[in-house]
Amino acid sequence: MIGSANKVVAALEEGRPAFGSLTLLQEPAVGEILGRCGYDFLVIDSEHAAADEQSVLAMVRGAQSAGCTPIVRVRHAERKEILWALDTGAGGVLVPVLESGEQARAVVDAAHYPPRGRRTVCSATRAAGHGTARRDFGEYLAWAERNVLTIGLVETRRGVEELDAILASGIDVVMLGRADLSLDMGLGYAPWHPDVVAASYDVVERALAAGVTPGVLAYSVEEAHEWMARGVSFVVFSQPEMLLSDAYQQAIAGLRGGAS
Repeated sequence: MIGSANKVVAALEEGRPAFGSLTLLQEPAVGEILGRCGYDFLVIDSEHAAADEQSVLAMVRGAQSAGCTPIVRVRHAERKEILWALDTGAGGVLVPVLESGEQARAVVDAAHYPPRGRRTVCSATRAAGHGTARRDFGEYLAWAERNVLTIGLVETRRGVEELDAILASGIDVVMLGRADLSLDMGLGYAPWHPDVVAASYDVVERALAAGVTPGVLAYSVEEAHEWMARGVSFVVFSQPEMLLSDAYQQAIAGLRGGAS
């Protein structure tokens, strides 16, 4: 077997939501924990995090060791950055600030080998088993075509305006970036503002109509269920750092209250 099957792909093909989380923490144990808990994927953030190549690679390995599909959030839609992320063996890339069909097509082009795309090949990468795939490289190419996902973040007004072209690009998942969208709309940090929610619903409906999987970062289980009821099936549940900070804030408040 060339590599492990992409659990997000498997979930979507089975008609069920794929559940994961996203983290800026460069700690491989995060993926190990998520995998042991039964989550399908982990988005490893290198856009906002102090991440280097080796720390991302360690995160990919940690997630895969526990059966959790790693997805790398790259810094920008640059061909070689996408190539490197996928050559680690990650199951996909999440590209921020997707704003045009041309940009989305370039992402798809960079992520897939010919004939679908123009991803360059190296048979010694970790994705190709450090050279072991050479025994049947056609099998590896078929595996990569089936198991590599392209995910684009729509998080600006321009991205919403250009959504039809983005959806027609061949990208697999369009994920809402509601926090940045609210800022771009001049509303401050307001992911739950009615105008942001309306724009988000519109993105989901148009994605479903185009046969593209819609995704969202849900801040609570209840909110995740609301989005799933609308057809969202790529569900990023919160972030470990958010869960930790919330728990520790509640704990210190309780500790100080008890001490007084």
